[in-house]
Amino acid sequence: MSPVLIRLENEAQFSAPEPAGLPVGEPLPMTRTAVHHDIAGQNVCSGFWECSPGRLRRAIMQAEFSYIIEGKGSFTPEGGETLHFKAGDSLYFAANTQGEWEIIEKVRKTYFILG
Repeated sequence: MSPVLIRLENEAQFSAPEPAGLPVGEPLPMTRTAVHHDIAGQNVCSGFWECSPGRLRRAIMQAEFSYIIEGKGSFTPEGGETLHFKAGDSLYFAANTQGEWEIIEKVRKTYFILG
């Protein structure tokens, strides 16, 4: 298989904003994605995700690796300790991770989901 280039050219590539996961209080966090790319025959996908400030619950059903491009926040897994993250950090979530996100400053990340 040849290498795959996944490039964010401009803001127009992002989807329309929609409510994120299961919001917890106000403000209502909104997410959008761009350049979501299924990699043929590999059962994996990649792309860009961003979320506005707020709190939300979310279950991560498949293993996911993320690199935080901008922003800051935290993720508290059920029964676990809070992970604080900021631009330049990478996060790995095992399949079936559940917990609560708190987005403090708009987060933009790139993700790689392992099916």
